[in-house]
Amino acid sequence: MGHNKFSLVDAIYNFLGIIFPNCRDALKLVEKGQETPLKWHEKFALKYNSPLCLHCNCNREKFDKEYGKLKNAEAERTAQRSSSTS
Repeated sequence: MGHNKFSLVDAIYNFLGIIFPNCRDALKLVEKGQETPLKWHEKFALKYNSPLCLHCNCNREKFDKEYGKLKNAEAERTAQRSSSTS
């Protein structure tokens, strides 16, 4: 029977993924922020993860492009809120 066991190595990588910034979380939050406004804890996590992986720049170009889209989406939401309250 093929049981997937959670090894010590898996636990270490999960723990390090919480402590050190990583690409996967940063890109996931940037893409989510383009669709819906991020909550405060998600904004904090995005700031924390924005340096991406410390050992490489594997997704820097994609992150920068998607982060620009996020900023544009946030600006549009702010403009819509301003015009709807006026």
